[in-house]
Amino acid sequence: MIKIPINTIESKLPYVIKKNCCSVGVDTASRTGLCIARTTKTDISLDYSFLDMQSKNKYHKYNTLINHINNYLKNEKVDILVIEETFFGMNANVFQFLSRIGGMVYTVAHLLNIKEKVFITATQSRKALQLPCNKKKDVVHEAFHVLIPEVKITDIDIIDAVILALNGLILPQSLV
Repeated sequence: MIKIPINTIESKLPYVIKKNCCSVGVDTASRTGLCIARTTKTDISLDYSFLDMQSKNKYHKYNTLINHINNYLKNEKVDILVIEETFFGMNANVFQFLSRIGGMVYTVAHLLNIKEKVFITATQSRKALQLPCNKKKDVVHEAFHVLIPEVKITDIDIIDAVILALNGLILPQSLV
């Protein structure tokens, strides 16, 4: 878990961070990343994990996903769940797989009574934090560490989940 002062992030972005809030970001991928971003009045903590979805048995991996998400979130008071939206690239099978994962995460969140659930594209979530939008994860990972060096994450498959979770916590300064 990583803990840093809220004002450290606010000083680097044109946003105010919601206080006393819990946002969960889910990066739907073959290594599905999850990040819980919790705020107090002064600090933000980031807790993250991932689930390897590369099993050949698709029903086994879907059951594993449902159990993992359920166990990860069942004891949390989540205010907002931010799920990465899928897009159709070159491979229809990948699109179907990622769409199913997003739907399962949404369903588990609904069953856990998480009221606010949103889908956002990786491009939109990266742009909101002023990061490169259409670049590979390693480029985004590097840019994230330049922007917020206090958050030291070595696994590039987690970075989009962290970015999604942070998106659930930001308010444009014009709305405050």
